[in-house]
Amino acid sequence: MKRNWLIVSVLAISVLGLNLSLQSAADKINIENTLDEKATLQVSAYWEPIADSALDLPNYSPENAAIFNNLSPAHPSQEYEADAFTAFFPNGDVTVGDLWELDVNKVVPFLQQFHLGATAEMHINPGAWYTDANNRRIAVSGMESDGGFACLRALSSGYAEIVFRVHAEFLLDKDAPAYFTPAQFTGRLVLNRNSGTIREFWLYLPPRNTNVDINAFNGADMVFVPRMELIGQNADDQSDIIWETTITKEETKAMFAAAFYKSAEIERFPIEEAVAQAQAKDRPIHLLLTWGVFDDESC
Repeated sequence: MKRNWLIVSVLAISVLGLNLSLQSAADKINIENTLDEKATLQVSAYWEPIADSALDLPNYSPENAAIFNNLSPAHPSQEYEADAFTAFFPNGDVTVGDLWELDVNKVVPFLQQFHLGATAEMHINPGAWYTDANNRRIAVSGMESDGGFACLRALSSGYAEIVFRVHAEFLLDKDAPAYFTPAQFTGRLVLNRNSGTIREFWLYLPPRNTNVDINAFNGADMVFVPRMELIGQNADDQSDIIWETTITKEETKAMFAAAFYKSAEIERFPIEEAVAQAQAKDRPIHLLLTWGVFDDESC
């Protein structure tokens, strides 16, 4: 009797383990294997003029104005083969929440729809990197400014959504030299897993104030560009999507920040809470002022 009970227990555990293994395997997908390489997507580009600047560098001279005040997409509309979008795909199987590093040189052809001077090489103090066991980039030298990451944010039986963040810039004029350096590009890509087509593609510069650095003729400035984006939509794919597994946009934003910047791991507090904790623990405050004026006698 004991022997029969043991056999039944072993079988039950084995079946349970098999089910968990199959469930885990089902959660992982190879996105690239679902792509129809013959499919295409038409992508529109929008690039509005500089709306504001801190130091008015675009109007400092006629030469500056000629470079910065007439920016517009090199190709307002461009067709991409589906294979081009593998620049945002992972190598191998992934599950929702997985993060992977991008080769931004493969993303540059999309950015060249804005300007042929698009480059993955940042002109200010490019850094050297290594990746740790948690897939985070650690700076060996230089600034944490280049590169790109993507994440599988959502999955359903018929669709997969990839979100990404990319750092790149544009050499507008080699002789000046003049650079246009967006704070970041972010975006999303929705893949129809059944047809293997790209349902949506959106790459854009977040429209917050002073979202671009510009340099020319040894001058520098921070400017605001209201709109700079690439948009592609498959008009034949309008069905509703019910995501079965997702992570939040806030979670992906935090993951990208941690991947790019080691400093993102530092715990931050409002000034009042920081002062209270410093007084209670008799510890100093590390204050980092990035812009503006700080005046608080309590510190």
